[in-house]
Amino acid sequence: MTPLQAAKPPPEQSELKDIPMRGYQMELAEPALEGRNTIICAPTGSGKTRVAIKITRDHLEVGAGVEARRRVVFLVNKMPLVEQQCNAFREYLSPKYDILPLSGETTADIPVGETLPDYDVIILTAQVLENALRDELITLDTFSMLIFDECHHCQKNDPYNAIMTRYIKQKVERKSSISLPQIIGLTASLGVGKAKGQKEAVEHILRACANLDAEWISQVVEHKEELQKYNQKPDEEVKPVSGRSEDPFADMINMIMEDIEKTLAIEADLKPPSQREKQAYEQWVVNLARKGATLRDKKVSRAIHAATTHLRKYFDALAINADARTKDALQYLEKFVTGLQKEGFDGTDVDLVKHFTEAKERLQECAADPKYSNPKLDQLKYMILQAYEEKPDSRCLLFCKTRALTIALLTWMQEDQALRKLNPGRLVGAGASESTGGMTQNQQVELLELFTTGGHKIVISTSVAEEGIDIAKCNFVFRYDYVGNEIGKVQTRGRGRAEGSKSVLIAGREGGNVLKEKLNTIREKLMEKAMLQVWHMQREKHEDFMKQVRRLQEESKKERDLAQALKEMQRKTKEIRGKGMKLLCVKCKEFACNVSDFRRIKENHHVVVDKTF
Repeated sequence: MTPLQAAKPPPEQSELKDIPMRGYQMELAEPALEGRNTIICAPTGSGKTRVAIKITRDHLEVGAGVEARRRVVFLVNKMPLVEQQCNAFREYLSPKYDILPLSGETTADIPVGETLPDYDVIILTAQVLENALRDELITLDTFSMLIFDECHHCQKNDPYNAIMTRYIKQKVERKSSISLPQIIGLTASLGVGKAKGQKEAVEHILRACANLDAEWISQVVEHKEELQKYNQKPDEEVKPVSGRSEDPFADMINMIMEDIEKTLAIEADLKPPSQREKQAYEQWVVNLARKGATLRDKKVSRAIHAATTHLRKYFDALAINADARTKDALQYLEKFVTGLQKEGFDGTDVDLVKHFTEAKERLQECAADPKYSNPKLDQLKYMILQAYEEKPDSRCLLFCKTRALTIALLTWMQEDQALRKLNPGRLVGAGASESTGGMTQNQQVELLELFTTGGHKIVISTSVAEEGIDIAKCNFVFRYDYVGNEIGKVQTRGRGRAEGSKSVLIAGREGGNVLKEKLNTIREKLMEKAMLQVWHMQREKHEDFMKQVRRLQEESKKERDLAQALKEMQRKTKEIRGKGMKLLCVKCKEFACNVSDFRRIKENHHVVVDKTF
């Protein structure tokens, strides 16, 4: 026997692993397995991805003998989810079915229109598919099923809604030869929007059905006990904390801001909001900056631009001081001033920076004085250490409002003798650059692996960890003066999946988040009642249910048509006004280019065609 005859290629592995399905998961999958457009609504951690894999595999297997090849698209709204969900699908579908992961980062060199039809399952970010549909590189009838992860985002200007708007338009206008894909939505909660009563809450849920062209919402009803066994709700606690009894740092920053406001008194309608730490003040500064940019007087415009830039930084410093250490707020301002000095500044900047340099020594004294420590941080430290004393191998997620705050909290923990032993990590979105506090996708994956293995025992995160991203079971979830809507409440709570887990909101008494949390609890109960009403409606009066869905689809179409007409009118008005207009530098008012030199590429990117620019 020759070496070639002796050598054999490895056998093709066509056998697929069994998909272990619980009773409640089969209940969730049933309407979709029957071919209905379905929204699957079940808590975070209940295994909705596995339900989607089961639906996908059955769909592909049933279609094996069909002439037209079946293709499934699984849509996500965040880049890190592409690889994560791809791995989940590969476990139960490979090697029999070809799976392709795609995100905005990976499509630059891929001919999307030619590539997608070669795969059975494509997992991609929604914007990639919307771009391909918009540019007519592919059509919806290329696919036999679309699955929307976190489908509650399918509203307003979200890419999910853009895709479904095309779908519904084609469905209304389609000819018999066009076959549109089955639609599946996955979510932990549809929310209630701005509803104040059950009727409005039901309308909100029906609108979600209209947007996804869903004829059924699948919920766990028959197997509730089994779901509760595997998906235990954590104990919830709200811990209101009083702020500093004295805060000379904030007092001095407020005085500096007041002085800057006085220098702006040259403008007529200048009346800032009295509470400078509130969102209304930031909006006032933004509006003033926009107004200043349009003034013809270069000197006045430059003064307003510089002053509003400084006011924004002081606003940020007040926010950091309120939630973190005074030291962190001071370092933030020092970094800003150092950056200005490197850029080089004129007399306007010199006068503004003088406010800070004159107060700097007193600000440093405040930052160094332990009697001005932050009571919210003290409470957070106490509760974290208490949690790890009770269960030394605990995993903890700490949610906070901003990327800047994740950096401040991480620095605080790393500098604290007791907390640094937990080797804290930080998780934020991949949308921002590293220089502005963002993370790469690889950094996210690496961090989550370390959290799973215990390399990090606590992770500080923005809302990026609320939904979708697969995070190891943790038994403590802290929300640090961070309250989203009722959907976020359900998702964040779902992160505490381990037995005996706990979810704690630490919030300032004065900030309004304690009240907001109570309102979210009320909205959650309102949503549960509305979901039950919709469940009865679709079972007992399905024709009426579908009439309501179609009514809302027609309303949405009228709203879109009107918005499109207004947009077109505004575009034409801008074109007329733009003729002869010039673009000037907002800072120095020097000529940059003519407005007529702008061109738009693929609806998003703007370029200047003047070679001298």
